[in-house]
Amino acid sequence: MHKTLLYLFLFFTLLSCKEEKELPCKEEKGFTIKSDTIELNIKGRSIYPLKYKGIYYSDFIEVKDEPTFIPKGTFCVFNKKGKILSKAKLIGYGTWNTGIYVQNDSIVLKENPDMPDAVSYYWDKSKEAWLKTKVTDDGVFEDDNFYVYALDYGEWGAATIFKDKKTGIEYDANILLPRVYNVNGAYYLVTYTQVVKVTDPRKLNKVKEGFYYNKIKKDGLRVFDSGALGRSLQGVETVYKSGEEAYYYNDFPEEYIAHAFVYNNELFLIMVKDNTMYVARINNGALEKVKEFRVWIVIGHNNPYRNAYLNEGVGFYLKEGENFKTGLLEIKCNTIYLHYIKTKK
Repeated sequence: MHKTLLYLFLFFTLLSCKEEKELPCKEEKGFTIKSDTIELNIKGRSIYPLKYKGIYYSDFIEVKDEPTFIPKGTFCVFNKKGKILSKAKLIGYGTWNTGIYVQNDSIVLKENPDMPDAVSYYWDKSKEAWLKTKVTDDGVFEDDNFYVYALDYGEWGAATIFKDKKTGIEYDANILLPRVYNVNGAYYLVTYTQVVKVTDPRKLNKVKEGFYYNKIKKDGLRVFDSGALGRSLQGVETVYKSGEEAYYYNDFPEEYIAHAFVYNNELFLIMVKDNTMYVARINNGALEKVKEFRVWIVIGHNNPYRNAYLNEGVGFYLKEGENFKTGLLEIKCNTIYLHYIKTKK
């Protein structure tokens, strides 16, 4: 009798574990947009929010009256019910640009994600602290065949490099800090103004073996000055373009790409035009609107290109009068969630 009860217990335990696994997306027509609010007993405005494996990570900045580039605030780890799991002091704000992202199953902070030699940290869950680590690489995508790096040197130039895992050979695409998605075996590189398709990275401009580490990491800006990078679009097919590539937000075209995602083996874009936002698919180089947002939010202030395929969401904010609402946009199958993050005033 006891053995029978034990077997039944184990059976239902295994069954419940299976049920907890995320089910594959069913093919549904259209998209649904839902919103909820996570309330936290903490001060400050959420910036650089990140969700990974069901847990939220964010810096919370307390805005000061006096002008300063070094804000006051707290780094916080929390769950969807608003329970704070860990807190720590802010780090990495000695420079204008910083960001939190996922790398090698860790939460990483790089003081300046655009530069290869910036100081890096990883979040140690057991010690509840940021620990310094060796300078992290600049990978933005990885699969069984390629490792993709992306570097940005502002007005001097940018590089997106595919490294063949089997041969070590590197190939260069002249694309500015793309988010990379694999759809049906092809690589789609998405920036704020265009979507390009790379069917076979081995047909891109070939650069010298070890180019990324031996040249870019060593020579920095001189690589672009000397023309060592091919700056080539060989092997790149443009599937959509809204305007010329823009480095600064103020230079974006009237209509630009705020985010992208894959659903049922198809790439979808979240577009912004004036004060409207909508989901679109690409059809023969043109956009086909499939769903419009009721609210207009600003997306992508947390290095959205970096390992986008690992992230469960992307940060956003919404300005209502003098007040800011911040949160995380998450896409599960055909449902788009706006998780607002509310803090104490």
